[in-house]
Amino acid sequence: MTALASYSTGTVSVAAGGTIVSGSATIWSGTNVRPGDVLQIGNFQTIIADVTDPTHLVIPPWGGGAQADVAYVVWKMSPQRIAGAQTMADVSTLVAALNTTGFFWFVDAALAAPDPSLGSDGQFALQPSTGKMWVHVGGAWSYLGIYRGLGIPAAYDNAKTYNLMDVATIGGSSYVWINAASSSGHAPPDPTYWALLASKGETGSTGPLPWLQTATWATGQNYVVGPPASVVVHPINKNIYQCLVAHVSGTFATDLAAGKWRLIGQSAAEGTSTSSITIGAGSIGFTTQTDLSYQNGVRLRASSNANIGNWQEGVCTYDPSTGALLMFRDKFAGAGTFNDWNFNRVGQPGAGDLSSTANLSDLTNKPAAIVNLGIPGLMLGHLSGLKITSPGAVSTFSVSAGVACDRNAGDMIVLSAALTKSSSAWAAGNNNGCLDTGALANGFYHVFVIKNPTTSTVDVLMSKNATAPTMPAGYTLFRRIGVVWFNSGVNFSALLQRGREFFWPGSALDISVTIGTTLQTFALASCPAGVRVQALVNIIAWNATQNTVWWTHETGLTDNMPSYSVGGNGLEASTATSGNANDLRIWTDTSAQIAARSSNAGTSYRCFTRGWFDPLEG
Repeated sequence: MTALASYSTGTVSVAAGGTIVSGSATIWSGTNVRPGDVLQIGNFQTIIADVTDPTHLVIPPWGGGAQADVAYVVWKMSPQRIAGAQTMADVSTLVAALNTTGFFWFVDAALAAPDPSLGSDGQFALQPSTGKMWVHVGGAWSYLGIYRGLGIPAAYDNAKTYNLMDVATIGGSSYVWINAASSSGHAPPDPTYWALLASKGETGSTGPLPWLQTATWATGQNYVVGPPASVVVHPINKNIYQCLVAHVSGTFATDLAAGKWRLIGQSAAEGTSTSSITIGAGSIGFTTQTDLSYQNGVRLRASSNANIGNWQEGVCTYDPSTGALLMFRDKFAGAGTFNDWNFNRVGQPGAGDLSSTANLSDLTNKPAAIVNLGIPGLMLGHLSGLKITSPGAVSTFSVSAGVACDRNAGDMIVLSAALTKSSSAWAAGNNNGCLDTGALANGFYHVFVIKNPTTSTVDVLMSKNATAPTMPAGYTLFRRIGVVWFNSGVNFSALLQRGREFFWPGSALDISVTIGTTLQTFALASCPAGVRVQALVNIIAWNATQNTVWWTHETGLTDNMPSYSVGGNGLEASTATSGNANDLRIWTDTSAQIAARSSNAGTSYRCFTRGWFDPLEG
């Protein structure tokens, strides 16, 4: 046989004759304990009337004496545990509710009235789509009316379809749709469709004016609080003020400080000042009007009223209660001390702040601007001035003022005043040495004008190297401007410069040889090497054979045997070896060489160097 189901978790307590059983460590629920189950403590049993919560039961008055934290057994015998019993109880409850007076029957939207076969007296029928309601009386349905809430008010829309109790607003009034048929296109107040819900109210009467007519403040006036209150415009800062304390005006600033006026309208009017200020840079204080619209950080220009060409400007701080204005001046024009200042707001100058009428004269760093504009690149090769004077028999030479473009077009190099330099090791400045490196040696030295781009210092240097002199520290820009000759003593030899031509005081015999039909090259000791120059030479030659032709040319030209059919620049016209002499301009190579050739052997050939043309290209 199957034992009777029970539950005995925890302990219980109950008073003698009590109706509440308290559990400890119990978990009474609608499953393990139900109303109708039997509670047994010891040899006493009682029916459970209700399960209040997991630790409390309701029982009839307990007859088994007081019990405290004792063991118990719940015998699961409740009729509710029998299948179908609870369901039938729930159905009975539902049927009872359905038979209650006031139960609603719902009417389909397609029906005009409730089904007469339904309902009992006292019950109601409702059609949700229309809000219509009926009550069942005397065995039949009786129409009560429409029970539907008002719709949300909205502006009338002629295209919208309106239904019963919809609300529309128009012309300040609101209307409710009362026609049983839904429709559109019928504007309120058409009484067939609409009923007035709330009409527009009447316009109220005008209240008292809060202020009097605004007038310019003046001294000696009787100002009132009102209403209407006195309202004034300050004659200078143009702000608008309302009177707070009735008074006869004296000094506006004094009355304002005493709390007799309140600022109600801020003007954008600019201030003025009679402070005596000298034009210049740096911070300076002005006294101006109070309550101006300036805020800390505003940029102002103070201009003399008598002459607007005298001005100064900068970022400012301002105290509206005292009128104290501090200007941090960073730009100014004109000069002098003035006390008729007009203030005006100005914009912050840009990085390229230039005046169109100054024609670039207001550039802070004109040499830097020249570089930034790329002008040296356009003036590559430019050289003006910078003439070398070497009178001879002295240990110095001088370079005149002038300007040249750096050989790499990095900048313009401007020597603002003549410099005299000696043969000593280089040192900056006038009458100091100019040798770049090494010991002095007899011969040509190339002369350079040099520049330190960081300090913009310009000086003169001489070097044996025509294209890469050893530069002093910090100097990176240079341009070759010519040569000098240092002899074996301590002096520079005399040279005469005319433009870009250099002349010896006399002539130097550089070549005295016999030439023939084979091309020969010769170095001109009296012309500088390292660069190509145009040698200014005088050629004297002769030959015992009549009609011998010779010529002299640069080494880079294609050579042909000189003749009457090809050409030449000298010839023997007789048999008496009389020869001839010609002045020629011949380009040298970087080794100072030229070439010569004769149409016959045995031509006596002499070359005298008078000087050279130097293009000074770098």
